[in-house]
Amino acid sequence: MNQNPDRDNLPLSKRTIFLDVNGVRAARGISADRVNELVEAGKLLWVFNLGRDEKSIRHLRFLAREVANPSGWSSVQLPEVIAQILPVSRRSFSSAEIAQWFLVSRPTACRLGSELGALKNRAWQIERPPLAAYLESQWVGATAKAAGKGFSA
Repeated sequence: MNQNPDRDNLPLSKRTIFLDVNGVRAARGISADRVNELVEAGKLLWVFNLGRDEKSIRHLRFLAREVANPSGWSSVQLPEVIAQILPVSRRSFSSAEIAQWFLVSRPTACRLGSELGALKNRAWQIERPPLAAYLESQWVGATAKAAGKGFSA
């Protein structure tokens, strides 16, 4: 299947932060293989692998705004994207929010909480700086940027 240009500028809720591979497939009308090709070619830049380690199956999460409106994202810098994902007005995030926003299971969000945060009032809270650093370390687009794929700068 080829990417359907009629599917650009898709309406998404402003609360939608990430899409998984199936969300991208549905939004773009393309196969999972084509989604992976776009990632490898650097055509989808704001992709994060939320898997446990590099050897495991990739758990890719795509910035929903890029999927919905693909033009203009190559000039955006990583700190700007992270500010869209993790509002700078917030100091910390609960594991429940992380589960919802990152489309991960509660156990995965709690694992992130135990690795990056602190238990407060029987709930994991993760401060913004370590969570932002985690996202930076999980950015798949760093590889594409280093290879000069999909970036004009």
